[in-house]
Amino acid sequence: MIASPRETVSVGDYLVASEAQRSLVMQVYDERYLDVEGIEEEIAREEVLSASAPGVTSDPTELTTISTLIRDMRILLCKARGTLAGGRLTPRANWMPSRTRSVVTRLMIEELAGAVEPLGVRNIRLGTVDAQSPFGIPAEALDGRITVITGKKESGKSHLSKILLRSLLENRAYAIVFDLNDEYGTVGQRRDGTESDQARKVRVVRPGRDLKFSLSSVGIRPISNLLSHSLDMPGTSLREFGKIWEQLDNRDELSLASLETAIQMWRCNEFVRDALFARYHTLASCGLFTDSPHQQFDLQDFFTLNRSGGALVVSLSGISPLNRKMVVELMLSKIVELLERRKIPPVFLFAEEAHLYLRDTYWEDLITRMRHFGVFTIFITNQPDAIDQKIYRQVDNIFLYNFSNDSDLDLISQASMADADTVKAIVRTLPPRMCLLLGYAVRDLPVVVSVDHFDSPPSGLTRRFFEDRVEVGALS
Repeated sequence: MIASPRETVSVGDYLVASEAQRSLVMQVYDERYLDVEGIEEEIAREEVLSASAPGVTSDPTELTTISTLIRDMRILLCKARGTLAGGRLTPRANWMPSRTRSVVTRLMIEELAGAVEPLGVRNIRLGTVDAQSPFGIPAEALDGRITVITGKKESGKSHLSKILLRSLLENRAYAIVFDLNDEYGTVGQRRDGTESDQARKVRVVRPGRDLKFSLSSVGIRPISNLLSHSLDMPGTSLREFGKIWEQLDNRDELSLASLETAIQMWRCNEFVRDALFARYHTLASCGLFTDSPHQQFDLQDFFTLNRSGGALVVSLSGISPLNRKMVVELMLSKIVELLERRKIPPVFLFAEEAHLYLRDTYWEDLITRMRHFGVFTIFITNQPDAIDQKIYRQVDNIFLYNFSNDSDLDLISQASMADADTVKAIVRTLPPRMCLLLGYAVRDLPVVVSVDHFDSPPSGLTRRFFEDRVEVGALS
């Protein structure tokens, strides 16, 4: 498309070329100046003449005006997104409009949304599109889906994830948040210090303090997963541990103290006993387990006590990497167990920088097995290469912030629902707090969104050395 200087069209905008009873929907993915043969020579000639004869301003034929218009004309590179016919959009784009008879106009996102079937009725406002129009996605677009929010540091990823979390709470949903930087505890509060209606739905728990488990409440399967995957217990030792557990459970004597005694008295190979003791001491010293009924955290109770939805924020800040993995292993195993028994409703899982605490096999579990049980994951990361390519291929929604690194863009382009040209050209130019939304939530029609400010107290900020310090030379 050729655009004159007076036409305000930006990268990411939609155009429609109408002809007869149908229209071709196109999206601008890049722009450049019109490259007319000899234009550089003409510009150079005018600069020389202007410098050598600055007093000559007469232009009776207005050739300079025409020349200026031609110089400022742009070529808009577009991708066809579908055909409009009868007010409905179909993905077929197997025809080309006439260069002489078709009429090209701007197509607003609101009009485009009206041409497709709505995905739901529970709106999550994200920000604005087309410079001023409010824009949101249905909460149903996240339900049963896998979502990735990615971009480079300080582009606005956590900001957006908090908007999604608060909106899900407003729609009475449940969420588990693995919080690495202590920034989700204030998601229900406003910047002026007041609390929103969702503040009482947010509960922050810290491993070793108010997040402790009893052996009996956790159960053998989550403990076995923890021993196997987080503590690398050999299979032989794990089988002996299962026998000890079964014996104690049958006598209703499951506790840390009784487990230690049982291991001491268990008849087995010395190497197996050493392995059992080593893992036992890790469990006993990590602070995640207790025999006191008053200190035990019951995950099922959290759902029972929050009938209108809630967010359980698990603070992973300030604990060792091993304890972090153990907490995540226990929580996910217990969630799946409760979902299998239909004791709790489906949950949305917010995983910040999940590669730091999820074992490799859990990536596939989260998008296949756990997804079918009712765990719908939202990954937030600034390292897209930390997520395996086969995971990307099953992702439903991608919120993509600015990236300038070619390898990152290549990775996401291969996995995204849009073509590589669109992703690479648009994402490079995005300022902070603007993202490209791809996938199911927008019916595979890429949309550039300016994300709203989130009304919440600052949290998770980087601690700086020079902040609030006064220069010595300034003291005078």
